[in-house]
Amino acid sequence: MSKISWTDEEDLEQDDFECLPHSGNVFIDTRFKRYSSWSLASSTDSALLARANFDPSSYDAEKERERAEERERIFERYTQGRSRTDDIEPWEEPNFSHYMKKDHYGFIHEKPIPMEPVDKKSLEKKQMKEKKWLRMVKHWQETNRMPEDLKSRIWKGCPDSLRGQVWPLMLRIREIKQSNEKQHGPNMYERMKEKARRKSPDIRQIDLDVHRTYRNHEMFQLKYGVMQQKLFYVLAAYSMFNKEVGYCQGMANVVALMLMYLHEEEDAFWALTSLLRGERYQMNDFFTPRLPKLFRCLDHHMVLRKKFIPSVHKHLKKLQYEPTLYATKWFLQCFLDKLPFSLALRVWDIFLLEGEEIETAMAIAILRTFKKTLIKSNDEQLNDFMCRLGESQLDEEKIIDNLSEVLLDLRRQRMSHLPKPTIIEEIKPSESMSTLPSNKKIVVHNQNHFTPVYETTV
Repeated sequence: MSKISWTDEEDLEQDDFECLPHSGNVFIDTRFKRYSSWSLASSTDSALLARANFDPSSYDAEKERERAEERERIFERYTQGRSRTDDIEPWEEPNFSHYMKKDHYGFIHEKPIPMEPVDKKSLEKKQMKEKKWLRMVKHWQETNRMPEDLKSRIWKGCPDSLRGQVWPLMLRIREIKQSNEKQHGPNMYERMKEKARRKSPDIRQIDLDVHRTYRNHEMFQLKYGVMQQKLFYVLAAYSMFNKEVGYCQGMANVVALMLMYLHEEEDAFWALTSLLRGERYQMNDFFTPRLPKLFRCLDHHMVLRKKFIPSVHKHLKKLQYEPTLYATKWFLQCFLDKLPFSLALRVWDIFLLEGEEIETAMAIAILRTFKKTLIKSNDEQLNDFMCRLGESQLDEEKIIDNLSEVLLDLRRQRMSHLPKPTIIEEIKPSESMSTLPSNKKIVVHNQNHFTPVYETTV
């Protein structure tokens, strides 16, 4: 399920009709043009009513001019790139010692990393594995058909050198780009970048987050460097492409991960589109106002925790250690930054193959793997353990095996997917909201928030 956003009347232009992915639903696409003066980017009823009773006199031309000038200054800095006149911190300036502290994935550590002796047999085994993967990927690219043995190979681990070829195929980047550009015209990404420069309200926050995203990685260490430029442009363009989401903190790390392996900024843009709008991943509602899917995930996690690991659930309940304290970033970023990077990559391999149910299963798999440690911990030890999980030396194969077992258990019980939101009523035209489309529905996730939605596909 993904969503259609409606464009503000005062901001309506021809390219506003092109700022959203093709829904695949003729009725909805027709309605979009009919009701294009509406933007339901906010899920709060107060914001909805404010839009319904828009008062032109509330428009502050001076503030809007200041925002436009700030937006242009930020864009210009990224266009210029790195400059000698920039205020550069010492740690932002790479030097030879950094190469001694860099790990296999490009992360720079505080201390030099000891050189590991080369195991000839392990090296030969790795090369043989890569050759098999290369043959499989070549056949996949030629036939455009997912290989039958892909699933078993992904669960065993995708070679890091081939993720840049395998991930775009699983994400269906080429098909999604062609579908959207067939509907809305060519050069969609470049048009969204240009539109963001003129109109995006999220540029300041994007700029702030770019400068604190993976700064310990060689690709993103340089302030206004090439990779920071790409990260900024992708997030800025997407803020106009998907107006319902715009930009939300948490998206920067996901896009940065895509750039590490896809390299081309436009590929990262369409990868983000697939992750948020794709039927397999459905991450859109993680980033819409009030984060409705996050709260559904946390609620469902509590149910699964009680059913499948009752001893852990009882202990955490006793300590009042709620899922919001440890699982928020697990779900928002699919375990990025909360697990060792090598294990997070394994999880992402499987997530891109299997879809959203992996997040549900992995959260339980982690608690099951460390069951003995968790039930012996007090609240302080528990918090420390969860915070340091990403820095720990973990048995990756054991955790992946547990993930496989948990996923099978959840599928048998038909609990691997989140319960669907309950549609309780339709918005009817009324005196206070008389110009709203009458076919909109309210989806209730819990007592505290509601979100107008349309069902669409990428």
